[in-house]
Parts: sequence; C-alpha cells; structure tokens
Amino acid sequence: MNIISPNILLLSLFVLNILLVLLDASLGYHLAPRLLRSTDPDEPELQESAVRTVRGLLTVLVVLYMFFNCLGYFRGNGLLLLIVTAVIVFDLGGQLYLRQRSGRKGEQP
Repeated sequence: MNIISPNILLLSLFVLNILLVLLDASLGYHLAPRLLRSTDPDEPELQESAVRTVRGLLTVLVVLYMFFNCLGYFRGNGLLLLIVTAVIVFDLGGQLYLRQRSGRKGEQP
C-alpha cells in the first residue's frame, strides 16, 4: 500500500500557497486602479493616492499570507496551511467577483 507522506502533503500545500499568493498579489495590483477609477474622475491626485494606499495594503496582506504560510509549514501545522489556503482562495474569489461587477457597471439594463 502506497501512503503519501505528511511531509509531502505539507510541502504541496506550502508551494500551492506560494503560487496562490503570487496570483492574488498580481490580480490585486492590477485590479486596484480599475476598481478605484470610478471613485471621482475630477480628482486625479486623490485617485492616485487611493491606488497607492491600496497597493501598500496589498503588500502588508501578502506579507501576512507568507508569514502564516511559512509558520504553518516549518512548524508542521497542516491545519494552519489549510486555513491560509482557504483565506487566499476566498480573497481571490472576492477579487474576481469585484472584477466581474466592475466590468458590468458600465452596462445599463
């Protein structure tokens, strides 16, 4: 009987989380200006400041994701890795939902 080692499962989740964090960060980096474009077109300085703020918060979020990802992997805590995976997937789903809604915003029924 071939049983997969728990270390292989932890490593797989660790690598998957790294890839998901990279995808999440790139989506968030490019999606932030699109979402904030509709705030107030008459104030470009305010819009640029808002984009910089959101991108700065994105950096903090990525650091937290990676911290807990590394903490879960190096302590051998599979549950923490699963929680981090679920949070990242939820975040990605929210970003995709907002992207879809912002694309439909211009259409009038």
